[in-house]
Amino acid sequence: MSYLTERRRFLQSVGLTGVGVFVGRAAKAEDSKSPNERIRFGCIGVGGKGASDSNDAKRHGDVVAICDVDDNTLAKNGDKSFPKAARYNDFRKMLDEMAGSIDAVTVSIPDHMHAPATALAMRMGKACYTQKPLTRTIYEARRLGEL
Repeated sequence: MSYLTERRRFLQSVGLTGVGVFVGRAAKAEDSKSPNERIRFGCIGVGGKGASDSNDAKRHGDVVAICDVDDNTLAKNGDKSFPKAARYNDFRKMLDEMAGSIDAVTVSIPDHMHAPATALAMRMGKACYTQKPLTRTIYEARRLGEL
C-alpha cells in the first residue's frame, strides 16, 4: 500500500479544511441574554492569587460571595472589586448559607486547605476551580477523584 499522496487529493483536503474552519467561525454560539444563565461564583480566598482568580470569575459570571480569613484583605478586595458580594471569614459557613445562590467556587487559599474546601463544595454539587496543588497527599487526590 502506497502512502504517497496525490497533489490533487492533498489540495482537495486542504481546501475542505479551510472551508470547514471558515464555516465553523460563522456558527458561533450567542452569548446568554438571561441573568438566570450567568454563573454565580463563591470565591474562597481573595488575597494574593485569590484576587486574580476572583477577578477572572467576575469576568465570566457574578461573584455573589467572597471568603477570606483576613478581615483587611476581605474589606480591601471586597470594597474595591465586589461591593455587592456577601462576605465571610469561614468557607464552611459561606457554602452552608449561600448553597442555593452559588453555582461554582474558586479555591485560592493555602495549599493544606485546598482539598477540604474543594471536597465540601463538590459534595454540594458545585463546580470548582482550585489552585495547584489540588491536594497534599495521594489519599486526598483519590477521595476528590471519587467525588
